Amino acid sequence: MADRFDTLIDRKSSDSVKWNAYRNRDVIPMWVADMDFASPSAVVAALRKRIDHGVFGYTLPPEELVEVLVA
Repeated sequence: MADRFDTLIDRKSSDSVKWNAYRNRDVIPMWVADMDFASPSAVVAALRKRIDHGVFGYTLPPEELVEVLVA
């Protein structure tokens, strides 16, 4: 399934800080970068892979992390 960033997702009942701040008011909260679209499928797949591993703990960062952040 292709990632869709033009699909509206109603976050008003998702316990979102930005939407809870103006609950039941005619305000569109734009003061915080809280996403109102689904995460990209590649991100969800990577999270599922890690979750399916079942063991969580401290890890070392991958060697290429610095290069990726600098780029």
